[in-house]
Amino acid sequence: MRWTAIVNPVAGRGRTNRWRVGLEAEFGRRGVTVEVPDGVGGTRRAARAGFERGDGVVVCGGDGTVAAVAAVAAEHGGTMAVVPTGAGNDFARHLGIGSRGPLDAVALLETGRVAACDLGRATSHDGVTAWFTTVANTGFDAEANRWANGVRWATGTPLYLLAVLRTLGTYSPQGLAVRVDGVEWAGAAWLAAVGNTRYYAGGMMITPGAEVDDGLLDVCVIGPVPRAEFVARFPRVFRGTHPRVDGVVMLRGAVVELEAAGTSGRPLEVWAAGERVGVLPARVEVVPGAVRVLVPAGAPVTGR
Repeated sequence: MRWTAIVNPVAGRGRTNRWRVGLEAEFGRRGVTVEVPDGVGGTRRAARAGFERGDGVVVCGGDGTVAAVAAVAAEHGGTMAVVPTGAGNDFARHLGIGSRGPLDAVALLETGRVAACDLGRATSHDGVTAWFTTVANTGFDAEANRWANGVRWATGTPLYLLAVLRTLGTYSPQGLAVRVDGVEWAGAAWLAAVGNTRYYAGGMMITPGAEVDDGLLDVCVIGPVPRAEFVARFPRVFRGTHPRVDGVVMLRGAVVELEAAGTSGRPLEVWAAGERVGVLPARVEVVPGAVRVLVPAGAPVTGR
């Protein structure tokens, strides 16, 4: 397959630029064209042009850039590869891509296999729709994500932990209704996360049972546990053992509806793959086998 590489130079708050020379050398050795578009719009246009030429598209960036290219790949029936150079890299983490560094991921152009992966699709109350590869969420973690997106002096999991500590001082559980394939959970909740993959926020295993080829979304709802207990138990999310904690509800289905329930005055938002979509109510659905992705031979995905 002929490939075009799209490099997001600002991904990872500057880390991509540090690897750029090495990446371009690896791509050049393989005859891969490299493009450095400007912004999300430029990335989508470059990906669209690549797929229309019949190329596979290699995306060098974080989860936001990967999700943008995945959406275009799904619309064009194209094949994509991921070189993780962002802050979180949770889609790549789930698939075992680039675990020792981004240059290892380039080698998948020669050694990888193509697998069909599910994508999520989130639509907010105002009609904005966003495709996502990893997790859509609302509540506490969406507010933490909003704050973290404005920070430039930290990155990855340390940044998210700082955002958690900061948000704890201002946030409290909000009324929320979560309907999964028509079955409803309702009550006060710290957060609701809808996972196509297991990870978000740079390695937090929020939906540990999620698979990218099962045609389903995994949902984690953390109910109104006391603030001190929420803080004490939160580290369990790194190991994926939080579902055993009282107050945590796990659900699974193809269509998830999120709706604010109550009069707190705080507008709840839905975010997807680290990017804001819009306000609730929102609908989140899975699109099975929506995108073909180059993965390692041992990746936990068999979809075709």
